[in-house]
Amino acid sequence: MPTAPTGERPADEQTPRWYGSAPPGPKADIVAERLKRQWGLEFHVQQVRSVSAGLPGHAEYEALKEFPEGYRLGVMIQADGDGRPRNIVLTANGAPSAAMAATLVQALDLSLDGHAGDERKAWVNSQFAAYGQSAQVSPMVPRRTDGEVTTSLTVAPDRTTLQLSSPLPS
Repeated sequence: MPTAPTGERPADEQTPRWYGSAPPGPKADIVAERLKRQWGLEFHVQQVRSVSAGLPGHAEYEALKEFPEGYRLGVMIQADGDGRPRNIVLTANGAPSAAMAATLVQALDLSLDGHAGDERKAWVNSQFAAYGQSAQVSPMVPRRTDGEVTTSLTVAPDRTTLQLSSPLPS
C-alpha cells in the first residue's frame, strides 16, 4: 500500500472541501429554475475550479433582475459536485422596503423547497423592521440557524444581503 512521503500531506488533504452536508432542499438547478419562473431571471452558469486553500470546485449560478419597485436583485448559487446548493446569496441593491423584504422572503421559501417556515420568514421581516426603526447599520451580521440551514441577513441603506448556507462549525 503506497504512503505519502514524509513531511507531505496526501493530495486529498490539500483539496478544499465543503464543510458538513449541504442544506436540505432541491438541487441548485431546480432552485434556479424556480427563481427563473417566479421573476424571469436569466441565469449564467459557470464551472469554477478548486483553488488551493479556497473553495472546492463547484458550479456557480448567477442572475440579476431589475424590479419596478426600485431595487435590483442579484442571485448567486454555489453548488457542489453533486449539484447541491452549498451557498445561496440574494443581494438586493436599493433602499430597504416592504417590497424588497417580501421578495427576499419569497426567494428564501423557493430556495428551501417551500419549507422556509413561518419563524424564519418572520425573522427576515423582523430584521427589516429593526433596520427601519433604527436606520443604522450594525457591524454584526444577524444569523439564525435552524436545523441544517444558517440564514444571515444584512440590511443596509443601499444593499441588503440574505445568505443561506450550512451551519458554521461549533
